[in-house]
Amino acid sequence: MTTRAFVVAPTPMARAGLRSMLANAEEIGVRVVGEAASPAGLAFSEADVVLLMDEELLDEAAIAVAEDGTQALVVISEEDHVVSRLRALPLKGWGIVPPDAPPEELAIAVSAAARGLVLLQKPLTERLLREPAASVDELSEPLTAREREVLDLLGRGLSNKLIARELHISEHTVKFHISSLYAKLGVNNRAEAVSQGARHGLISL
Repeated sequence: MTTRAFVVAPTPMARAGLRSMLANAEEIGVRVVGEAASPAGLAFSEADVVLLMDEELLDEAAIAVAEDGTQALVVISEEDHVVSRLRALPLKGWGIVPPDAPPEELAIAVSAAARGLVLLQKPLTERLLREPAASVDELSEPLTAREREVLDLLGRGLSNKLIARELHISEHTVKFHISSLYAKLGVNNRAEAVSQGARHGLISL
């Protein structure tokens, strides 16, 4: 089965390079179906995986992926913090590959993410396993401004529909933000999210 990939990279040269790398690994079954410099305003419904070169666009790309239901994202990065950001997203699958990864590894990561798997390079995995567990009083990653707005509205008892109306976003995007803040707060439901939010001083009850 062919995996359809959409490439997001900041420059034409970078996009051409990624296209060429994936073309050189055709036996793995990855085909590029589109490319852009930014995920803003894009529809990814024709792709199985979004391949992102600029990690600064991660949140924007993740929202676009969630909106279209693509649910798979591969980021080219060597930064450990990208792992926690990806884990906080409601994705079907995801992966991180270093900038110097060969074509075969890049294509394997894209293919694996499309099938609901998580792929990390061995050095990155080993570093993460050596890190001590975070204190219960510390957030692994701070909430974004939008996540704090959503948390505040959860604390006021608003439904997803009312939160969407209040913030002028779709219900799907509300669910995306709720899933992300659940992961960051280490909770499983609204009551726990509100309780942890108050404990960390993010909202007032």
